[in-house]
Amino acid sequence: MAKVHVIPHTHWDREWYFTQQDSDVLATYNFTKVIETLENQASYSCYHLDGQSAIVEDYLKVLPFMRERMSKLIRDKKLFVGPWYTQTDTYNVAAESIIRNLKYGMHIAEELGHSMTVGYLPDTFGHNAQMPTLFKGMGIDNIVFWRGIDYDQQVQKSHFHWQSAGDDTIYAYNLVHGYGAAKNIVAEADHLDKKIFPMVEKIKSLSGLDEVLIPSGGDQVNIDPNLPATLAAASERSPVSDIYTISSMENFVEYLRHNSEEFETYHGEFKAPRYTRIHKTIGSVRYDIKKLNFEIEQFLIKKLEVVIAIAKAQGITVHTELVDMAWKKILECHAHDSIGGCNSDATNADIMHRLKQAEEICHGLYNLVVKEIASNACQESELMIFNSRPTPYSGVVKVVAFSKHEQIALSDREQVLGCEIICRETLDGGKMIEVTKDGEREVDVPPYYRFELNVAVTNLPALGYQVFQVQQTESVSVAPTHKVNESASIENQAIVVRFAHGQLSLEDKASGRVVKQLLSFEEQADDGDSYDFSPLEGDTPLTCTEMTCLSVQQGEMEQSMTLRAELAVPHDLAARMAGDKQAVASFDLQLSLVKGEQQLRVEITTLNQVCDHRVRVVINSDVCTQTSLSTQPFALMTRPVAPSVEGWRERFRECPIDIETTDGAVAIAQAGKAMIINGRGIKEFQVLTGKESNAIALTLFKSTGRLGKDDLLWRPGRASGINNTVVYTPDAQLQKSMTFSFSIALCEEASHQTVRRLEQEFLDAPFGYQKQTLNSFENRLERFQVRFDSRDVAKRFGLFELEQALQLSSIGHSFYQDNAVIVRLYNSTEQAMVLDTTAFAHFAAVERVNHREQPFEQGTEQEWQVKANNSIDLRVSFKI
Repeated sequence: MAKVHVIPHTHWDREWYFTQQDSDVLATYNFTKVIETLENQASYSCYHLDGQSAIVEDYLKVLPFMRERMSKLIRDKKLFVGPWYTQTDTYNVAAESIIRNLKYGMHIAEELGHSMTVGYLPDTFGHNAQMPTLFKGMGIDNIVFWRGIDYDQQVQKSHFHWQSAGDDTIYAYNLVHGYGAAKNIVAEADHLDKKIFPMVEKIKSLSGLDEVLIPSGGDQVNIDPNLPATLAAASERSPVSDIYTISSMENFVEYLRHNSEEFETYHGEFKAPRYTRIHKTIGSVRYDIKKLNFEIEQFLIKKLEVVIAIAKAQGITVHTELVDMAWKKILECHAHDSIGGCNSDATNADIMHRLKQAEEICHGLYNLVVKEIASNACQESELMIFNSRPTPYSGVVKVVAFSKHEQIALSDREQVLGCEIICRETLDGGKMIEVTKDGEREVDVPPYYRFELNVAVTNLPALGYQVFQVQQTESVSVAPTHKVNESASIENQAIVVRFAHGQLSLEDKASGRVVKQLLSFEEQADDGDSYDFSPLEGDTPLTCTEMTCLSVQQGEMEQSMTLRAELAVPHDLAARMAGDKQAVASFDLQLSLVKGEQQLRVEITTLNQVCDHRVRVVINSDVCTQTSLSTQPFALMTRPVAPSVEGWRERFRECPIDIETTDGAVAIAQAGKAMIINGRGIKEFQVLTGKESNAIALTLFKSTGRLGKDDLLWRPGRASGINNTVVYTPDAQLQKSMTFSFSIALCEEASHQTVRRLEQEFLDAPFGYQKQTLNSFENRLERFQVRFDSRDVAKRFGLFELEQALQLSSIGHSFYQDNAVIVRLYNSTEQAMVLDTTAFAHFAAVERVNHREQPFEQGTEQEWQVKANNSIDLRVSFKI
């Protein structure tokens, strides 16, 4: 006899093949019925709204008068909401986004009365190996999930301890039959005997416990008022006298806590398509969505929140409600279907619109914050350069400056900085309207210049800025550009890139390592859908290994090379099967080497005019290995290269191909040498094996015209998602111009610390802002008048400086203290360390908190310890 915890719930996709507007309409009916049933039916002890708070916000925006009724049910733990804001994807969004998703979700739920303390992810397409650390940071010690598990290879039981690389352990419970196991359960004997009882027996066999969980719900379902009576009938009919009862996930997790002595422990991710589809290649679907999301995440974390922290430290009031609004808009796009791109075109248009709205909020608020800082720190035409790293910066910075003078340079009042003009434009000053006693008259404004400069700076303050003077000069270095015929090269102190006979080579000066035929392109048919890439049976990938060098620019601070690659390809699947290659795929490449950097920057632009295909850039190496490395939250993930897929159809729901997803960086290494790739929004990679070395294939994009499709070569059976109708997605063909950016570095090793150092160099560049009146359109809100208070502000300022080997994850505003920020640091070394708090001694107060801003236990040995592959949160209060 066992107790069966039946979990009544609805799995509520906010958007999918339908739009959020459709979801809102349906929720007004369904959620109201949930509230009425729980209020009026005492036997209905509880119900779950899918572990996400955004759908509650949506509902209450439409029906705000239902707030108190809903809140009472939440307080009484009859209605469970949270801990998520939206049911996040765990691979295609940043670590900070996962943390903020939980933080906003729990905060909203707690304001309504209670946040469910269960890490519930019923439908997410796999789970990264650091989820235990992210959950523990939120005060959650468990996860209930479905997809990605393999009982043959990973664990033997459906309950176990899951331990992360960050050395955190949580209780884990797998939904053996998914979140819809007991959907539409009825008291009919045939239904109970042939479906429910056998499923429960399977769950019991994988559990071995005397209490098990089975969910009763499904996609967008409404509450079933007959469930209490149905469960009473099931208990009465159970052949083994099992007791079926409505329960909550919190109650079941509490049972696990008290019966966990013999749980096995698992280390690693859950991304095996053993029993259910994982959609391993969803990382390349709707690249435009993923790239825009990545750029907004980076802007929020590395620019906007940094300048807000600096402003707060100077007593400037910032309306951080706008930051909350921006975060929520992108988090709305992070549900597994949404960020996956596996939606209708109408829904993806909504997603792009929300992302663009978030981008506009971020850029507008950034503009006003830096403008207010500059209003007191700068004189007219002076330029501030901000450093968002927790250590001082010396090196080359790209800035934009405006001047009436044809030649300019920057000065720090003591000496003129090294400057190099990348680009100089003459801009028409236009006309100004002047009001006189005789009426309006037009006055010509003289032309002026817009400069893009490389500037050599020294010792920029950590997490701060320095003000520089823009001054006229007689001459400034301009990087000469020349056309190329057969051969060319660019170099800096670390790297030489050579072009000869249509191909590139990369040489590391220190080691003498040379990688030949560095870059090539691979194009092939995509017979898949918006969930998965799938090859076209019999199709052979087309490759482009030769390029044309168009020009070279060789400056003292930066050298660049422009190339073009072209490949004759079929226009669509029909043309491909007919052998017609009349379309041309063209790729323009910009290779850049910046003085002082250790990696080659690559930018690729293409105008896609082909349907149903996948394009990858293949980066050759001189490394031979059997494992790949890629970044995940606060850690690296190691995976095997080229696993055996023989006989996969008998065991897996889709081909377990080693096409993987990265948080941003990919590396391969052997003894004494490594190659490290950092990308900007490029999520998907595969390590290709060769006779003597590996290559890294980065998927640039896939284009597809259907949301779901039956019987794919790599995914047999029904179409994923909605499978009884065809949903065409012409927008997902991505017939548009797209840009892809990544860097390549040759190193001695690929430790976590080295990977993060190069990631910071590539992504976390200092940035500038000039106080000037010549141009009012460079920044979003520059032309609008805003009155700022006067205050004494230093010309050089830094928040704090770290001397320990810790990385800055973010410096966001506090939810609970206006004059405080939350500093999140993480340890990318292999050993735990104790934080040196003297770096924060000049602040009013510093306390350790968790991701929810709950105080850490004070006075313990672990209070300031930062474990390897783990983080520490500090609430830092300013002296105002």
